Amino acid sequence: MFRIREATREDNDALLHLEAQSPQGTGISIIIDRDDYFYRSQLHESSKVLIAEEHEKLVGIMAYAIKDILIDGRPRKAAYFYDLRGEATYRRSMKRGLFRLWRTALQGMEDAGAAFVYGHVKADNHDSMNVSTKVGAQPIASFDILTLPALRGPVPQLDPHLDSLDNEIDRINELVGERNLKPCDFASPYLKGAELGYLRGVFRLEKKGSLAQVSAWDLSSIYKGRVLRMPTSLRTLGKVLNPLSSIIPVPRIPRVGEQITYLQLFDPVCHGPKGMALLKDLIQRMRRFAYAEGTDILTLFMYDDDPLARLPSFFPQEVLHYNTMARLLCGEEFPQRPFYLDIRDI
Repeated sequence: MFRIREATREDNDALLHLEAQSPQGTGISIIIDRDDYFYRSQLHESSKVLIAEEHEKLVGIMAYAIKDILIDGRPRKAAYFYDLRGEATYRRSMKRGLFRLWRTALQGMEDAGAAFVYGHVKADNHDSMNVSTKVGAQPIASFDILTLPALRGPVPQLDPHLDSLDNEIDRINELVGERNLKPCDFASPYLKGAELGYLRGVFRLEKKGSLAQVSAWDLSSIYKGRVLRMPTSLRTLGKVLNPLSSIIPVPRIPRVGEQITYLQLFDPVCHGPKGMALLKDLIQRMRRFAYAEGTDILTLFMYDDDPLARLPSFFPQEVLHYNTMARLLCGEEFPQRPFYLDIRDI
């Protein structure tokens, strides 16, 4: 017998087990180790996790949040899906239960008044891209995630500006300006992150009329990554760099099987003729800051056409490519770029 129902806390272990069957990435394959599947749900005011069961066995998950966002400067409702997956053997058998799960979720989104549903899918995750396309979604934008190892070296003195967070939020809000997919309550992710202990601060450098800044988000208390597979080139590089990383400031490459922790950098801003150079300098300082804190990996993400910054180049570095997939519900057309990347959506 097949059924769809809303998940409860009693489903936590089964949900985590199903998630563990779907490691992220192709070249570098990483699985997430965590204790609480529902941690993302508490970041949103309205969220739902639907599960599909066949013969009382969990075979699929669909998790989404209803968000109040700005479209062309006006408040609208949209649905953001942050998990869509099936049990491995069930998925390969191409049973239609997962499409029933998707349709049930779509009905709930429409009933909540969402104009469209969107989510972020790794560009080389062909299975997820195919499923998204089959249910009527299409790419409306793409973004990159720069991934860098933490770096040994002198710990920089950086002000996190947490004692003036309200002013910092207003400042970032003004810098970001009107951007589609931006939360109506722009402060909410920052304030919720500070309340839960995820927000590490807003960091910046200023010099002669130029500025660079990033905000930092730390979820190491919630989850850690674990490397399952790594390209031969990076494994070879690790054999050279890792022995040196404990002596001199060179990157350390995680080994297969090791757990890794992350510091996520978001809302990057560059201003002035030296803005990009300052951003690169700031990231280098954040890498040393992260190393001193016991963090392994830093990530920085932004849309390809972000008007405030672009990804700087480092060596070594790994850039992950994502598509923002969207499907209309009761709206007439998709929102137009540039978009805003909500830290809760990454």
